[in-house]
Amino acid sequence: MKNRKIDPQEQDTTSSGYSTPDEKCVQKQAKIKHLKKHAFVNRISFLDDMDKDSELTKNKLVGFYNMLYVVAFYYFIINPIMTYWKTGQWIETSLYNQMRRDLFMCIVTWPLFYAWSHIALLIQYLAMMNIPKVLIFIIQHISQICMFVYAHYLVLTRDWYLPQGAFVTFQSCVFFFKMHSYTMTNYKMRREWIDQGCPKSTDPFSYPNNINFKNFTKFIMTPVLVYEPQYPQSGKIRWWYVIVKFINTISMLIMGYMIVSNHIYPIILNVNALTLVDSIFQMTLPLIFLCLTLFNMIFENYCNFWAELTHFGDRQFYTDWWNSTDYEEFNRNWNRPVYEFLYRHVYLELIFEFGFGVKKAQLATFLFSAILHEYTLAVSLKQITPIMIMFMMIQIPVMLCTKRIKGTKFGNLFFWWGIIQGLPLILNLYLRFNELPKLLFE
Repeated sequence: MKNRKIDPQEQDTTSSGYSTPDEKCVQKQAKIKHLKKHAFVNRISFLDDMDKDSELTKNKLVGFYNMLYVVAFYYFIINPIMTYWKTGQWIETSLYNQMRRDLFMCIVTWPLFYAWSHIALLIQYLAMMNIPKVLIFIIQHISQICMFVYAHYLVLTRDWYLPQGAFVTFQSCVFFFKMHSYTMTNYKMRREWIDQGCPKSTDPFSYPNNINFKNFTKFIMTPVLVYEPQYPQSGKIRWWYVIVKFINTISMLIMGYMIVSNHIYPIILNVNALTLVDSIFQMTLPLIFLCLTLFNMIFENYCNFWAELTHFGDRQFYTDWWNSTDYEEFNRNWNRPVYEFLYRHVYLELIFEFGFGVKKAQLATFLFSAILHEYTLAVSLKQITPIMIMFMMIQIPVMLCTKRIKGTKFGNLFFWWGIIQGLPLILNLYLRFNELPKLLFE
């Protein structure tokens, strides 16, 4: 039997090892078919020492955690006494005087952003009235951009320092996340509702029954950045729990101020008289203690405070990021609310709505996160210094080069070395940005 003559184009797709377009599509679908948004479930905060079922209270190392509280208490009491002996004041006030400048206007931005966020609810009512999608799209993005413009305007035009600028900028980001998630989630729910023939339902959490002021306000007050019509509930409010979490939040905020005013701010004021190495070494321990204090204040106390008030049952605002063996684990575990937003509304949307491949979507999501961090610092500091975005993008080759130590003790040691040395290095580069060419090339 004679051999069949193979067409050159057919040969390219059979013997060359390349996949046909249909095969590529199948391969792509196989890679993404397991991807889906994470579900919210009832979970207890990892380090919640007020819940007998938390991972901390069931661990034999709980005594070390209690010891840290005792050490923090001693610092909280002893530091004002030592400050009084040195200066005649119980607390260093120069930084406080800067922070309280125009304080009312700074604080009032929260209710202003809250009121503005209801445009997202208005958009859903417009969608139910069959307003053209293009018009809804324009309103959505203009309303979200206006928050950033307003925050930027306030920081640049008022005599604010870093704390006020950071507070307003963070608030604009949080409300942007919430508005975007509310709009996009309801858009998808509406699309599914229309595909099903617009069925009527008595379920208050099904579309369009979930479009109401009460449901929207509950979402805004809940310590989460991605919208769901209904979250797992925690039951009756434990008012003693709320009070303790509130006291812890205020106490750690004050302690964070003490760390900054006594150990970091003086170095910043004297940074030009110090070498880069000297200022990094002096800032290393205060900065790591400050970051640990702020982490516990925000994710363990502040978030749980609001979670208890809103009956929010999923308290996994973080996981054991301190056991990370590379920066991919750290980015995924230390700030779960932001991670969930990036995963659902950047990563998954790029794949399923815009046809990105998995690797391209990962890179784009990481770049979006880096730009957002840089924007926050640029507005707060009133200067564009792309240092944060540079350090975040450096993580990509670092993660690729450290794959072999992932999951090992050395990987965890390398992670902690990077965190401990990276914080003072980044801060010093921002402080010395104008001297950067001299530091690098002389």
